[in-house]
Amino acid sequence: MSYINIWINRDEIKFKIYKFKNGEEKIIIQDKIISPRSFDIGNRLNYLRKMLEILIKQYSIDKARLNIEDNIKKDLINIIKMEGMLEELLSNCGVEICK
Repeated sequence: MSYINIWINRDEIKFKIYKFKNGEEKIIIQDKIISPRSFDIGNRLNYLRKMLEILIKQYSIDKARLNIEDNIKKDLINIIKMEGMLEELLSNCGVEICK
């Protein structure tokens, strides 16, 4: 089973992908996706969606957990849009969202 843990920040998405085998957790990859500042919110969401869709397919992700940065008062609307896009992407790819 593969699992992705995603942290939504203002300008980037951090993630860790884990593999569970024989009851052991192993980190496969830990990285971040930084969206270009020149993109408007629509293009930023599209860019992040494409990058995460590639990761989901490449690593055969089964489950996911979304985390939101604590100090997001300034860009709350954009963060909510990113969270909605991620939930839709995960659902469309058949990935179970864990709370």
